[in-house]
Amino acid sequence: MREPRIAITDFALTRIEQVRANRKQPDASVRIAITGRQDGSFSYDLSLVPSGEERAGDVLVDGPDGIRFTLPLASVPYLDGITLDADHSSGALMVDNPNPLWLDELARNVQQLLDDEINPSVAMHGGHIDLLDVSDGVAYIHMGGGCQGCGMAEVTLGQGVRVAIMDRFPLIIEVRDTTDHAQGANPYYQAAKK
Repeated sequence: MREPRIAITDFALTRIEQVRANRKQPDASVRIAITGRQDGSFSYDLSLVPSGEERAGDVLVDGPDGIRFTLPLASVPYLDGITLDADHSSGALMVDNPNPLWLDELARNVQQLLDDEINPSVAMHGGHIDLLDVSDGVAYIHMGGGCQGCGMAEVTLGQGVRVAIMDRFPLIIEVRDTTDHAQGANPYYQAAKK
């Protein structure tokens, strides 16, 4: 596997140095992990990792001026060619990522089904369904917006989403909802109290 190319703006470099100095961790690496995909973009976990506390199996990439990046192996193919920047008003790190959301054709096709046929319907109720991963015949999804905590979420999943995905893609034998429905802030239908 080829080491991913990561560029960093001068402002992001300055910001990282400031945070490392404030936390008294001058040798900390910057962890960049893709945690999901939502609304057509990647979701990231960006954090400092103290020297020596890198996770087993992570890929280490040397950047400019002594900055080291720590990347989970599963994120590496999707991080090649990124540019790390920082917001000028908040100082928060941001990732400009030119990569497609899915390199795997099956996952890309499942995402296309969600985008074209399923999400327009659930959007009428203020919800959205995102594909998190396809692995070993299982499609992992997350229900957000009005779907999170909705009393009809299991019906939507069982009679709509699961059926549509498994009928269209025979290689998928299960669809798992990873949503924490107890945290739903604005469900379309309030779940019954038990």
